[in-house]
Amino acid sequence: MDLDQTIKTRRTIRQFSEKKIDSSDIESIIDAARWAPSACNFQQWKFIVIDDDEVKKLIVDAGGSKLIAKAAVGILVLYTNFTSNQEYRDNIQTAAAATQNMLLKAWSLGFGACWLGHLPPKQQLRNQLSIPNQYDPIAYVALGYPESVPAAHPRREKLDEIIAYNAFSFSKFEQATTKRIGNRWLRKVYDGLPIFVKKWLRPITEKYFVKRF
Repeated sequence: MDLDQTIKTRRTIRQFSEKKIDSSDIESIIDAARWAPSACNFQQWKFIVIDDDEVKKLIVDAGGSKLIAKAAVGILVLYTNFTSNQEYRDNIQTAAAATQNMLLKAWSLGFGACWLGHLPPKQQLRNQLSIPNQYDPIAYVALGYPESVPAAHPRREKLDEIIAYNAFSFSKFEQATTKRIGNRWLRKVYDGLPIFVKKWLRPITEKYFVKRF
């Protein structure tokens, strides 16, 4: 695929076959990630490949998305939290750039992927996976061979509705809503719940609070 084709045909995949992914393909996907731009060129990312079903179950039971257990493999993206730019969180920006590279590379190789932020609290993941405190889990990429590819969703706005020059001059833009503020508060409460309560609430959270796309 050329770059435009890869970007515009890529889809978030949530239904995977049981076929395994070769380690060479996983390494190729992570290799694409390490060529992403990084703040001050520090390149302080780390990637944990999750291919053990028991480890996936631990993450899901601690509050992670059920999709983690359905994909053949997952890649947990870590980045150091020793950033000097707290205002703009350049560690998260850097990890996000690497994650996008992985999604595009995976798609170009014929794999499906889903970028997940529905994960247990960071400290729980550190404890489960022996992650040092100086590294933050940023994102999880679920990978596998797609069972089906969903149709493209139209872009919400036209190109000229999202571009301005030299100042914020948009007539239409997002407003904070009571629902969004409430969802943020509920997520904070949910993250602090014991694991057994999260497991009991999972059918509700998966149905009403995990956006499908």
